[in-house]
Amino acid sequence: MSLNIKDKKGMLYALLGFSLFAIGDLFIKLLSDEGFKPVELAFFLNMFYLPFLIVLSPIIGGIKATLRTEKLWLHVFRALLGVCIFIINVNAFHKLGLSVTYTLIFAAPFFSTIMAYFFLKEQIHKHRWIAIIMGFAGVMVVLQPWTETLNIVALSVLFGAVLIAIANLLVRKIGEDEPLMAFSLFGCIISLQVFGVMNFWDGEANIPSGISWVYFFIIALFHTAGGLLTARAFSMADTAVVAPFHYVQLLWGTGFGILIFSSVPDIWTGLGALIIVFSGIYMIYRESVKNQHISPTITSHGGFEQDQEE
Repeated sequence: MSLNIKDKKGMLYALLGFSLFAIGDLFIKLLSDEGFKPVELAFFLNMFYLPFLIVLSPIIGGIKATLRTEKLWLHVFRALLGVCIFIINVNAFHKLGLSVTYTLIFAAPFFSTIMAYFFLKEQIHKHRWIAIIMGFAGVMVVLQPWTETLNIVALSVLFGAVLIAIANLLVRKIGEDEPLMAFSLFGCIISLQVFGVMNFWDGEANIPSGISWVYFFIIALFHTAGGLLTARAFSMADTAVVAPFHYVQLLWGTGFGILIFSSVPDIWTGLGALIIVFSGIYMIYRESVKNQHISPTITSHGGFEQDQEE
């Protein structure tokens, strides 16, 4: 039996969504290199996000339906996680580069799978455990804990990966019956308030001008689309099927680093990235094999009543 239609759609949405995020992140790094701080980037980006969401609202669930949610506090919690993740990642883009940052962020799918086991009761059989162990081995190769000092920025990205995993888990918990707009609107509103205070509390701010406004528009466009696609992917498909598609960002990030910033990853980053990507591909492959050898009863949540992987 092949992957069910929801899993296939979820995989496609994740592939497209994470690719759009990577392209948007390129412009975030360009702005960061021009001197914009994370809080400044976040505030002005959300100024663009909100109009996009309002324009799209009729086709992504509507404002009224979104505001009637019974899961408001889950959305608020996810939005606050997003605030922390954004600050961590933008700082890392500037100091570590795209490829190293993405490589460490890719611990998130493994954290997602483990958390889904404990909190959503999704099964983790031996092949998933092999992929998880391989993935974390790859992260250790990048971090190089055997050296005298660990890079604090790199460790912060790893912590950010944990926060990403929690955010993904919340999307799964909220479920696909929630209006799609809800996954972005609450985050946008909360981010505007939090970053607005952080940005203007001292009466000073770096106001964009010229080409910077164009960059903000491009980032908002790609991130809005990417956020909607990935949110739907995680809400409709099994976490272990969707999460590994984070890895496409590594290909984009490495390519951008080499072609635009003349930054070639060192041997440890390259080796760690290969291990992480291979483990993710292995997880996806085993998921497909498992589904070909199961005659399942599909539950109302899109999962399997019996999971008989050998």
